[in-house]
Amino acid sequence: MHIKFSHALLFLLTLSFSAAAFAQPQYINVNGEAHVGEQAVLSVDPSRIPSNGSVEWSVTPTTGQNPARISLRAGGRECAFTPLDTKPIRVIASITDRNGNITATSETLVTPKEFVIDISVVVEKPLTLWDASGRRDYALSPDVLMANTPVRIRASLNPSLNSDHSFTWNSDAATALMSQDNGDIFLKRGSVGTSEISVTAFNAQGVKLGSGESVVNITLPVSTYEESSMEREAWQVWQRAQSLWEEKKYPEALQLAAHSLHLSPRDTEISDGLRAMNANYARYMKAQKLRGDAVNLTEAGKFDDALRNLRAAQVIWPIDDGERIIRSTEEKADAFRKLQQQANWLRDTASAYDNENMYEDALEYYAKSISLLSNDAVSDRMERIRNRLTLIADADRYAGEGNALEREGKLQEALNHYAASVQSNPDAVLRQHIEELQNVISRRERQANALYREGQDLQRRNQNQEALKRYSESMKVWPNDNAKQRLQQLSRNTRLAPGTELRGPEDFGIGTKTDAQKIIQEADELYDKGDIDRAVELYKKAQSISPSDDMKQWVSRLDAVIKERDAVNAANRQISEANALFKAGKTKEALDLYRESLKTHKNAEIESFIRRQTAR
Repeated sequence: MHIKFSHALLFLLTLSFSAAAFAQPQYINVNGEAHVGEQAVLSVDPSRIPSNGSVEWSVTPTTGQNPARISLRAGGRECAFTPLDTKPIRVIASITDRNGNITATSETLVTPKEFVIDISVVVEKPLTLWDASGRRDYALSPDVLMANTPVRIRASLNPSLNSDHSFTWNSDAATALMSQDNGDIFLKRGSVGTSEISVTAFNAQGVKLGSGESVVNITLPVSTYEESSMEREAWQVWQRAQSLWEEKKYPEALQLAAHSLHLSPRDTEISDGLRAMNANYARYMKAQKLRGDAVNLTEAGKFDDALRNLRAAQVIWPIDDGERIIRSTEEKADAFRKLQQQANWLRDTASAYDNENMYEDALEYYAKSISLLSNDAVSDRMERIRNRLTLIADADRYAGEGNALEREGKLQEALNHYAASVQSNPDAVLRQHIEELQNVISRRERQANALYREGQDLQRRNQNQEALKRYSESMKVWPNDNAKQRLQQLSRNTRLAPGTELRGPEDFGIGTKTDAQKIIQEADELYDKGDIDRAVELYKKAQSISPSDDMKQWVSRLDAVIKERDAVNAANRQISEANALFKAGKTKEALDLYRESLKTHKNAEIESFIRRQTAR
């Protein structure tokens, strides 16, 4: 596939075959157009030549070089020669009779022209990027070319030339010309931008056939392609991991899944899937250990203990022959213990559910157990579970209400509900959250008081509008009666300036993890839209509220991306200015500016270009 750019010539000369304004008739015919470096053929109409007559030819350049390889053909009726430049060539044909007398003379001017050179990019296969949302590859437009990757450029003569010829290429300083392949040239640009290229054609004797120039737009950064490739590879690895999991090759599946997440750490489907795999694998390993212990207990004749392990394992991680193993173990017990064993089976299964906090199932199996064999300990346990379920239900309700209040910004009310939840059902995680929330409230109260005092000071200095802003910010950070009273009094005669933005708790680095998560969600939306600069500001605000190592690393990575982007853009602007100076013949000024661009951002092609120019 070719992408046509242009077929302009550096020097385009007009070709014409014009008869000289002579009194003699015009007998000379020109076969086609004449081009530099290609043989031109002129002939005389045979009907114009007397019987046994002949033609004498004279080929004389007007101002240019003598044509090469002048020869006569067809018994002298044709004259052939190869023009070496675009200067007009005078051709005279004299017709003689059998006695050698000139019976007629005809003259014409042949003005050769240079070949047009067509320049095109050869795209054997368009680039593809990975669509992470659709989980598929999509091909880019053929005119999308990637930075830091060889691009094949092809030149061809128009009209075509069958004889041997060659091309000489040149490019701007930011573009590297690489090896040739069957007449094509490969170029490479280290960053996104425009590559300016030119080409000159010569025939086998070194005669210039024509020149052309064009531009090649490099639009795809290599970093974008590499990131896309990693996301594609991550999804492919994840699919292999899922296949291995279905085949019950759990360790291999987990290893591949972890590698997949390493390749694409922000892919939520992979991260959620890996967490589920880890949780299930922990259950699987726990069940395997229980089954292994049961084998040893069975061999020691401790059937009750063995059955307890097997039933727990089947609850945690059911297997196809799990029930068969349990029944086989039960059959080894004597008939005398059959009823007791059945009751114990129900009790132990209930205990397994109980240990996994599956209380409703536990109550069901405890009830079945005591229906066969009364057991005071089991009855007491059932009563405790019922009470526990009541407390858990109350705790869940209080925690849910507290969570809703926290999302609404009603922190004190949320704190009261969380405290009631912990009282009903002690929870270490919720206790820690209560401590964090108490700390947030305390900090907000202190910050609100500080803003109130600032407002007082500003009001004493008659800076009422600024004072009003401080009182408003104090109320926004944490409502308090002092600020409320001052705000009401001052608002009677003072208004905030239009467009005034009031700072909230998050602007002072105060907030809950819920607040931080909201800011992170807003930052993620900006990042998805390509607004990295504003996204980084919000990520940093969230980090100040709820620090985490992952967010710190992510912000550092984005800061590096922004710094690199700004440096590349600044260097490209300097290179473009230097290119213009170089084309204008201001070599020294151009080289100075090229060197300045290297201080802004390193560029191997620019360094190489400077060395070549300095060596001249």
